Amino acid sequence: MIRGTSTFAANTLLFVALSCAPSLYAQSTEQQLDEQISTKIQSGQLDAAISDARWAVEQFPRSVTLQQLLGAALFKKGLNADARTAFRRAIQLDARNPQSYFNLALVEMSENKYGPAAQALETCVRLDPQNAQAHVFLGRAYHNQNRTIPAIEQFKKALELQPRLPLVHYHLGYAYQSQGNLAVALEEYGKEKQLNPGFDESYWLAGNIELGKGNLDLAEDDFRRGVRLKPQGVEAQYGLARVLLARGKLAEAAAALKQVIGLKPDHVEAHYALARAYQQLGQKDEAAREFKIVADLHARGANRRSGIAGNQP
Repeated sequence: MIRGTSTFAANTLLFVALSCAPSLYAQSTEQQLDEQISTKIQSGQLDAAISDARWAVEQFPRSVTLQQLLGAALFKKGLNADARTAFRRAIQLDARNPQSYFNLALVEMSENKYGPAAQALETCVRLDPQNAQAHVFLGRAYHNQNRTIPAIEQFKKALELQPRLPLVHYHLGYAYQSQGNLAVALEEYGKEKQLNPGFDESYWLAGNIELGKGNLDLAEDDFRRGVRLKPQGVEAQYGLARVLLARGKLAEAAAALKQVIGLKPDHVEAHYALARAYQQLGQKDEAAREFKIVADLHARGANRRSGIAGNQP
């Protein structure tokens, strides 16, 4: 036997198998490719999903579904420009498909482009008025454009379609709060807490309202719940510190404020509150240190706003 014959045969077999693979893959139906690419996206194999989807749309250039999958894989990979192109191509292929507009809107919203997002979502809900999630996102797009009244209308429409859809009462409460309608906002946060008890933001937002009304017990309960749900959450920690200050529990408040600063060192309000707490505790040196940090942070912020070079941290 010639040396290396078995290795040569194995390599030849491998070459034949590889050379046959594209033709076998090409025989896959559009539905099979759809399933294969979807599975890879769901399992996080984004590079493979993108590669397969690019090949698939070449084989089925009129497939809206494959264009959508290509866009989804690209979007998850953070390649927004390419994802936007894929979703727009899907719209060109079928302008009556609402999912393509919804997908495009998600790309726009991820870049805070709320005007284009709203336009895409308006088309989406016109084509599919029963899509509750699209109404929610349209409400968010409107609210971020300071179009609060139409935003509220969209959130209410979403609740009519799906009364238990998570985060809708939260967004509705936030919209009402931005109007100054605090009583109704508080009701909406309460509904979100019932439907979605693991979502921390409803608690600290409700806590802020209760604290503003002087309801310290209710505010403290909300803030503590928020802290338990998200120990690294600055807003709930800072809210709890404010309640403790209002109760005159200066040492506890100082400890809570230190936690806030540990989580967010440039939290100006927390440094200032800590300085005032130290003053009342008679700790003059500590108070002076915190007041200096506040002054430095204000100066740094002023320099950034004025564009002075060399003063950024």
